Amino acid sequence: MFERKRNISFFYLDNLLEMRQIRGFRLKVLVAILGGVLLCLGTILTINFIYYNFLGLGHTQLESLIEENRYLHEKLTEMTGKYQNLEQAVSDLNMQGDQLRLLVDLPRIDEDTKGAGIGGGLYDYEIPSGSDSTIELFRTTERLMKELTSQINVQKQSYKEILQKTEYNEGYFKAIPAIKPMDGYYSHHGFGVRIHPILGTRKVHLGLDIVNDVGTPIYSAGDGVVLMSGQSGGGFGIAVVINHGYGYQTVYAHLSKVFVHAGQKVRRGDLIAKSGKSGLVTGPHLHYEVRKHGVSQNPMDYFFDDVRAEDYRKIGDQG
Repeated sequence: MFERKRNISFFYLDNLLEMRQIRGFRLKVLVAILGGVLLCLGTILTINFIYYNFLGLGHTQLESLIEENRYLHEKLTEMTGKYQNLEQAVSDLNMQGDQLRLLVDLPRIDEDTKGAGIGGGLYDYEIPSGSDSTIELFRTTERLMKELTSQINVQKQSYKEILQKTEYNEGYFKAIPAIKPMDGYYSHHGFGVRIHPILGTRKVHLGLDIVNDVGTPIYSAGDGVVLMSGQSGGGFGIAVVINHGYGYQTVYAHLSKVFVHAGQKVRRGDLIAKSGKSGLVTGPHLHYEVRKHGVSQNPMDYFFDDVRAEDYRKIGDQG
């Protein structure tokens, strides 16, 4: 009798029956079976993933992700619509900014500057409606945000310029010698070339003579700082010179009395002197000059005939 042995196989060799022992036979069979099972399972899971979880594995998590994506898509679509409304508001802001710039004597902002760095207008973009492309919605929203941010930054800078120009204009308008400094009569041909009343020669008269009695009040024609006050040492006699800034100066000559001193700040309508006949004159009057950047101007071009110095001073005191 033959003794039974484990892990044996029968082979025919040269018509002889031989028995040989195969080591680890069962283990190898088990590994082969397990490998096949794993391969099949991997194949099934892959197919399940490709065909949208037809086996229902992880169904709850997948539905949650789909719902979250749908909600995000809706919110992005809603935000895109709101950005369109904001774009209209920015457009209105641009128009108002242009109007304000004109009011303060600033040029309008050209369209190239408004759109710098944007690369097209808001409505050049096609917003996907009904599309499931959340990524495209993100990109569209990002473009809208960049455009609105750029336009708002342009307007912020513009409004700073408007504010600075407004402040400049406020001081500028106060400085302009805009009122007649003294009541009295004057000739419309008093500025320019004329026959000097004492010397009898043709001379350029760089100011305007306003005739009135000695002691008539004289007021500053604009805000400024007194440069000189007192005896001029020449034909002007007693005089006052005021620097108004912005290139403007005014001269008040042939005075009888002054009420200001050099370095003193004055406002338009402040009493600065009284008329007289000091210096080279034939009678009492005020010689009044307006200079802009050192060039003599015709003072009549700056008069507001419907505003008197006394009335303006009262209005300024109330303000």
